[in-house]
Amino acid sequence: MISGLTHIFGKKWSLPVFEEIAYGKFDGFNRFLGRSKDMTPRILSMRLRELEKSGLIRKLSKARETDVYSLTEKGKELQGIVMEFKKWGVKHRFAAENCLKAPCTECSNFSG
Repeated sequence: MISGLTHIFGKKWSLPVFEEIAYGKFDGFNRFLGRSKDMTPRILSMRLRELEKSGLIRKLSKARETDVYSLTEKGKELQGIVMEFKKWGVKHRFAAENCLKAPCTECSNFSG
């Protein structure tokens, strides 16, 4: 179980992509790429497919030429666990307070 999660979230960009979807901030493939330093279209495609294949996100119908994703029930449960990690990080000063209210990409500690 843990090795399966680390297989997904141990990869660069998996958690930021997951959190953008969790917070409803993923506003399209190209827009996300535009905000994300050093991420390639290939990597974003791979991360979205991996998250979808693992049952954490689902692709909804296209809305206004933009793919829309949402968390599955499994993904929502995992987001609760991610929030606990973030709370721990804030408590022990590994993360800024604003990291609790926004996806990783908006946190002052993010270095994508």
